Amino acid sequence: MKPEELTSFRMLLRLLQARLRGDVEQLQEEAFSSSEAGGDQRSSNHMAEMGSDAWDLDFALQLVENDQGVLDEISHALKKFDEGRYGLCEFCLEQGLPETKSRIPKARLQAIPHARNCVDCERKKELSR
Repeated sequence: MKPEELTSFRMLLRLLQARLRGDVEQLQEEAFSSSEAGGDQRSSNHMAEMGSDAWDLDFALQLVENDQGVLDEISHALKKFDEGRYGLCEFCLEQGLPETKSRIPKARLQAIPHARNCVDCERKKELSR
């Protein structure tokens, strides 16, 4: 991959990381502030509203967990930059393929800049689960 393309992908990852960090912080703040302040505005004696509030909290925490998983993947991808292995399919490398045969297509990296594997290897992993 050309140096300017690598720079572009690194910038894309950092922008995505910053956006997700902001989303996670906001979701956590909203989820926990509403559950802690539940005695004031959002509190209700009606069972249906209490159930709805619990569902909202659970949903927000699931979103935080999903975003945190993506943040972990982004951190992993940024480490791969430092190691000079960004854009290489981890599964292909584990199978012993040379780096020239282990490249993740640019189109995939544009769609999922933190992708660990090429499409074929990702399909194989999904089928084996």
